[in-house]
Amino acid sequence: MTPAEYSALAHPRLSHPARSLYTLQLRRLVLENRLARLNYPELGRALAVVDPSDASGFCYQVNARQLTELLDELMEAELLQVEANGDSEHYHQCPFHLPLLSQRVRSPLPERPFQMHLQWRPDEELPALARLCGVIDASYNEEDLGEFIAYWLGRPEVFDSQHQWMLKFIRTLKSRRYARRQPMEVKGYQQVTPAPVESGPSKRAQEMIEAAKRLTQAEGPDND
Repeated sequence: MTPAEYSALAHPRLSHPARSLYTLQLRRLVLENRLARLNYPELGRALAVVDPSDASGFCYQVNARQLTELLDELMEAELLQVEANGDSEHYHQCPFHLPLLSQRVRSPLPERPFQMHLQWRPDEELPALARLCGVIDASYNEEDLGEFIAYWLGRPEVFDSQHQWMLKFIRTLKSRRYARRQPMEVKGYQQVTPAPVESGPSKRAQEMIEAAKRLTQAEGPDND
């Protein structure tokens, strides 16, 4: 369940049968790629609670009017969108859509930490988070991402939330870009920034040295 769905389902004005209808039937239909149409008999059976001791065989059932009211609750909570037929008071056989099923918003609950895995990817909040960390360009390539994942796959004892993993990834991008701007040379197993190369005497100094040499040669050795 996405954080957006959780937040909407937790609204105190949403009834328990409406929550059950969404989580046990409507959501399952969409996730199973089944025909997304509101079938009243099928939805009614999904909500019915069997009680053998009751004469009717059920301790809870809903009729068409009650089912429509539950669907209205879900639409008011923005969990459900129905392509309703204006000529009917019910939504039987109407196509529907669950807009929050793929929408990501921050949950009121803390994110659950997890280990790094091969399918990990930064989410759409990366650019804004990167700017807060001083990284204006949040673009990255597969090499950047692959090295980051490979590094943390080797540390399975580390558990972080999605937000914390993205902060780590941003710091890695920042470090890699800084390192690319520095000329590096390899010494043994370490990469170090080479010391500045001595450029030798200046041109003026070289001219003075050559003039001194010529003067010494012209004088020759001293004779007693």
